[in-house]
Amino acid sequence: MFMDIRYHIITLVAVFLMLGLGILIGTTMVSSDAILKQQGQLAERLEKQFDAVRGENEKIRQRIEQVEAENGVLRTFAAEIVPFATAGRLQGLRIGLFECGGPAPQDLLNELRAAGAEVEPLITFVNGLDLKDSQEKLRQDFGWPDKKPEDLSARLAREISRAVSTGQNPTLISYLQAEGLLTVTGDCTKPVNAVIVVGGAEGGENVRVSRVDLHLIDSIQEEGIEVVGVEESKGSGNSIKEYQRRKISTVDNVDTPWGRVALVLALSGQPGKYGTKPTANQLVPSHSAGGLDKPV
Repeated sequence: MFMDIRYHIITLVAVFLMLGLGILIGTTMVSSDAILKQQGQLAERLEKQFDAVRGENEKIRQRIEQVEAENGVLRTFAAEIVPFATAGRLQGLRIGLFECGGPAPQDLLNELRAAGAEVEPLITFVNGLDLKDSQEKLRQDFGWPDKKPEDLSARLAREISRAVSTGQNPTLISYLQAEGLLTVTGDCTKPVNAVIVVGGAEGGENVRVSRVDLHLIDSIQEEGIEVVGVEESKGSGNSIKEYQRRKISTVDNVDTPWGRVALVLALSGQPGKYGTKPTANQLVPSHSAGGLDKPV
């Protein structure tokens, strides 16, 4: 009797276990089917979205190619139209050029000469006229009492600009060139009619501008000579901002054809703040101002 009851209990437990296992398997199969269905729907939606994105990408690619082609034409047009806008505007002008923050683009020199200007002398400040290794020798050779390096740099910048502006102290320029503080191209014995100061540069720019560039500009203006401050498009604009405190014309993209046009027009009697950075008021002088009417 006892064995029969235990047998029935075990049988019932086994039945319930099998029933539970069957329910679990059935539920799993139903869930798997639902998941598979959802996955299929999701894959279908993703495929449609991918096709749409691929179509948009193709349109964007075509538009990019079109814009690049248009830009190529515009660059060619700009380069070819520059001579028509600048020819003869600087005829008879002798321009001194100071490379304070870096070299002037070769296209800039070519364009100034094509406009009729004589570009010399070209003065390059080695290491931004950093005098830390030569200040004592300079102080002794010149008999200057200046003690601070920045005071010595400021005084030297003024003497250099005065020498170039007037053409009256070529010995100073030769001495500084021999000391490795300057490199010089062109004749320093003739006065100039205008000066271009090339700013910009990476690192320490603000220090150099206040220590050298601004004193250079001040001295040039004291001689009554027009000065224009420039830098390339990649420059930070910090030099230009400081130059503008001296109320001079500036061009912040002189490495571009339109920047070179703006520079030539500024030198030919159309002062302003030109370029593409926040410091600029306009790209080039406006036609109504007479900037593009005819050569001066």
